[in-house]
Amino acid sequence: MTPAAPAEGTVLGVDVGGTRIKIGVVGPTGELGPHLSLPTPATPDEVVARIAQHAGILGARAGLAPTTPVGVAVPGVINEAAGTVELAINLGWEQVPIRELLRAALPGPVRVGHDVRAGALAEASWGAGRPLAASPGGAPADLVFVPLGTGVAAAVVHEGHLLGDRYAGEIGQLRVLEPVTGRHMRLEEVASASAIGRRYAEAAGIAAGAGPDAREVVARARAGERTAEEVLAGALDTLAQALATIVSGIGPLPIVIGGGLAEGGETVLAPLRGAIAPRLGAIPAPPVVPARLGMWAGCLGAGLLAQHGDGPDPVAAAAASSSSASASASASDRGSAWPVGTGAGAAGA
Repeated sequence: MTPAAPAEGTVLGVDVGGTRIKIGVVGPTGELGPHLSLPTPATPDEVVARIAQHAGILGARAGLAPTTPVGVAVPGVINEAAGTVELAINLGWEQVPIRELLRAALPGPVRVGHDVRAGALAEASWGAGRPLAASPGGAPADLVFVPLGTGVAAAVVHEGHLLGDRYAGEIGQLRVLEPVTGRHMRLEEVASASAIGRRYAEAAGIAAGAGPDAREVVARARAGERTAEEVLAGALDTLAQALATIVSGIGPLPIVIGGGLAEGGETVLAPLRGAIAPRLGAIPAPPVVPARLGMWAGCLGAGLLAQHGDGPDPVAAAAASSSSASASASASDRGSAWPVGTGAGAAGA
């Protein structure tokens, strides 16, 4: 049987992370087709070569033309107009002309964007923004997207647009007061998923690199292990310092927590809500809910960038595209809606 032709608007999305590269075929309304996750190589040239190789493999598997557009999301301070990574600490990159390198290696159009902002676009258009929206099929909800991975960052979607310039959202670099030692540290040294695993290993006397990852720390905290509870509580309380500051500046928009920690459900979300609310005074506490696209939010967001190229705002355009899909199809693809603020539902692609 001949495979069905890919739907018009199907593209390739690439999310370059500090430890993994995620590449996937992205459909016109957020469907994730063939996809894979690979270790991130050491140099920009090696990263580009790996992207080109596996984009070709996945594209051929999905029946895409070699010139299919590719969106690539990368971390750090990104000059999207110039296509340059000015500084990506987790990659060890500085002033890397990533778009130029990608265009030399890929036969089709390339668009480069910031990984967290791309993930926010995807969650607003196809993920958590759907059940939070004022009306089914309408414009995506305003939200703050906060993925917790190798680092910590945030992006704000408001009225269909991303707020801020290329420096916006680098909250992982904020100096915060760490609750256990009383020292001032960078937020991502305390509250990122990688920091939670590392700090648990230190507290438990486990050799560096031999301890559990953040998901396992959450599982141990849920089971009542005191060391895990203390490490997780310290991380979430510290994260709440930054999130409360964001809320005080932009209002109580829903906060969407992404990355592996979102899979911890109320073990993560309930204490985070409890740590944010007392810091806000008279400001209403925002809903704090899990992301719905899981570890593939950045990849899907990169695909969204590729679909719209240099055209209209991707959030607004995706809303128009999504409004033509039936409510039943949306529920089947994304899972049933859950009430705002309950934390019900699961992150995952």
